Amino acid sequence: MQDAGRNGARARRPEVASVDVLFRAAGGAAECSRWSSAAGEVVFENCPPLKPFPVRKGKRLAPGWWSSATTGRLVHYGSAAMRLHVMLLDRDPRVSGLAARPLELRWHGPSGVRAHAPQLMLRLADGGTGCAPGAVRSSAAVCCTALVDALVAPRR
Repeated sequence: MQDAGRNGARARRPEVASVDVLFRAAGGAAECSRWSSAAGEVVFENCPPLKPFPVRKGKRLAPGWWSSATTGRLVHYGSAAMRLHVMLLDRDPRVSGLAARPLELRWHGPSGVRAHAPQLMLRLADGGTGCAPGAVRSSAAVCCTALVDALVAPRR
């Protein structure tokens, strides 16, 4: 299946077997493994952020941390809009886990290696998952969001 990207470009969704995931383990060390095996074994909403949000000079709101009642930990946000989403998701009874930038998916495309890190990842109380790509500016973001939403194994 194809998705429209920037400037009407078409991008193929990567095959599951060819996708790698980069994340930080509990000790803080970055780990890379196949998405097909890590999706069922790693609790990504418990992983620390893989990359920090950049501080942009002249912006009224800098990145920060939200103290989540749902997870009992701090959740990183990068903008006022993202903070609002984190606040609303934290109050939603259907959400049982929440993390900012816990992973980065990497795959090979026609023009080389493609990568995308979803802005927010959440675990629902019924075991399902959700992914918020942030501003979708590229076909990589569209493919990544579809991949995460379709392939993260529910934890029951």
